[in-house]
Amino acid sequence: MEFLDAFPTTWLEFYLTYGCLSDDSNDYIMCRMCNRHINTLFGLSQINDTLLCEKIVNIAVGMKESNDCTSIFQELLVNYILQHENTVLHYLSKLRKGHQMEFWQFCWSTVTECNWKEVFWELYNRNKDAFPEQMEISRTAFNYFYNGINYPELLPHNEEEYRRRYEDKNFRYRFNDYMDWSDK
Repeated sequence: MEFLDAFPTTWLEFYLTYGCLSDDSNDYIMCRMCNRHINTLFGLSQINDTLLCEKIVNIAVGMKESNDCTSIFQELLVNYILQHENTVLHYLSKLRKGHQMEFWQFCWSTVTECNWKEVFWELYNRNKDAFPEQMEISRTAFNYFYNGINYPELLPHNEEEYRRRYEDKNFRYRFNDYMDWSDK
C-alpha cells in the first residue's frame, strides 16, 4: 500500500517524476527506474482491485506520449484493461465524459498500426451492451487517435510552467522513503 500511495496520482505528477526535465543526474535516475516502478504498479496483487484501478485510470487521464516511460505505461494499461474490463469500465462510467475521452485518447494513441486494432474491437464488442456510453467514447477516441498521432506535437505547450511546478513541488523524490535505490 505504501508504494501505491507514493506513486504519482495524475499525469502531471507522472510527467514531473519520470519526464527527464533537466540535466540533473537525479532526473535520469527516475527515468531509468520508471520501467521497474511502472511494472511494480501494474503487478501489485495485494491491493484492492478498485483502488489500483482508480490510481491507474487517474494517471492515464490526459496522459500524453512523451518518452519511454509513457510508452511502457500505455502498453501495460491496455493489457490491464483487458484483464480488468469490468472494474475499469465501471470506474470510467463515474468520470466526466471529457475525462473518459482523455483516458481512451491516451490508451489508443499510436503513430503506426499495431495489434491494438483487434484488441479494441474485441473489447468494444464484448462491452458495448453493458457499457454503451463508455464504449462509444472509446470508439470515437480510437477513430481519431489510433495510427494518427504525431509525437513531436505531444510535447507540453508550456514547458516553462511544467519546469516551474517541478521545481516548486519536487515530485521526483517521493519514492526516497520507500524505494531501494541500490541499483542506481
